[in-house]
Amino acid sequence: MSQAATETSTNKVQVSSQLAKKMLRYRWVCYGILLFTYVFVYFDRVCPAVVAPELMKEFGLTATALGILSSMYFYPYAAMQIPSGILSDYLGPRFSVGTFFLIAAIGTIIFGLSKTFGIAIFGRFLMGVGVAVVWIPCMRILANWFRPKEFATLTGLMLTLGNVGAIIASAPLAVIVGAMGWRAAFYWVGAGLVIVAILNYVLLRNKPQDMGLPTVSEIDGVEYYKTNDASDNATFLQNCGKLFRMKNYWLIAIYAFCIYGTVMGFQGLWFVPYAQDIYGLSKQTAANMLMLWPIGMACGCFFIGLASDRVLKSRRKASLYGMIIYIITWLPVVFITEQISVWFFYPLLFLMGFFCGSYVPNYAHVSEGQPHSFIATANGMVNIWYFVGGAFFQTIMGRVLDAYGKVGGKFPVEAYQKAFILCIIALVVGAIAMYFTEDSKALQKG
Repeated sequence: MSQAATETSTNKVQVSSQLAKKMLRYRWVCYGILLFTYVFVYFDRVCPAVVAPELMKEFGLTATALGILSSMYFYPYAAMQIPSGILSDYLGPRFSVGTFFLIAAIGTIIFGLSKTFGIAIFGRFLMGVGVAVVWIPCMRILANWFRPKEFATLTGLMLTLGNVGAIIASAPLAVIVGAMGWRAAFYWVGAGLVIVAILNYVLLRNKPQDMGLPTVSEIDGVEYYKTNDASDNATFLQNCGKLFRMKNYWLIAIYAFCIYGTVMGFQGLWFVPYAQDIYGLSKQTAANMLMLWPIGMACGCFFIGLASDRVLKSRRKASLYGMIIYIITWLPVVFITEQISVWFFYPLLFLMGFFCGSYVPNYAHVSEGQPHSFIATANGMVNIWYFVGGAFFQTIMGRVLDAYGKVGGKFPVEAYQKAFILCIIALVVGAIAMYFTEDSKALQKG
């Protein structure tokens, strides 16, 4: 939601400077614990890329089956976005995150314990259900504790720190798996998730009023989020209907599906097998390379979010320009699939990660024009499409690989090239969709 769109002058409320300082300090505790939590969300999301060879060997999986196993995180994650928004808006982030992260812990441990493909699927499913209820509660925390003009920057910062989880799930995870095996690695991660769930119960607070503290509107003397207009008195179904009638919602949904599908298809699953099959690299070397993607993405999420708020002052331009450059970074893997210098992968993966972060402003883009009580739910409804895309691309790329079959125990270069062509076509479609979105008029004026 844009500050300019909702900001109205209001009589200055007399707020104790001591309470104001306490509120402005404690909001960083709430935000900080969610940042820490989100690290584990990203770890669970992309960890199959490094353990893919072990999973295929141990369970005797085809590429399609591996894609289904990895994507089983994304289907429940997508399905949980609307419930996550409702839980965040009506029961609060503290209960939502604390409870569901325990489910994620159980799923992670079951995944490590699994002796059959079916049990591994079930564990991966619970992982997706549990970690699904983090991002949207964070949107609720931002709406309750922070100013609207801080929204995209803090969203980008959260995605930046979340990528620490993806970094850990690359080279460091490969080292851990080599030392203790993939099963033990997941036992320890599951134990860590239990501790994180407890910390959320202890530290997180839904809103300043829960601690007897003033809101940012009261501190600044500005009514950032209107509560007296008809839209805030609308029913849940009325707000949903309004959202679904917005052209922006569907265009952003297409963009989200396409951009994040390629991210999860390439970074989240198939890069390590590609590097091993086509370049003959060891798993550790491929994982070391892959680590550059989340490092780049961490930088991109922050700077593109910042550019959206402070430089371009446009959600549309930040997402569109970033997507165009992201498409350009795909050209080498599509057109010279087996001829890229091994050392060139390091800067290439960094740049791919940086510019795939161009989806960050989408959350602020969707929030603008929504009633305050519906912000988290609206973000949940657009978040669905990111993870449907992630599930789809991991599976469909596996199907493309299986259609060619293995030659000498490896997928041929033609198989990977066709899978990558599918990705770049989707990205062009996503860029076209973003081109036709519109920034809010208030944002343009601001």
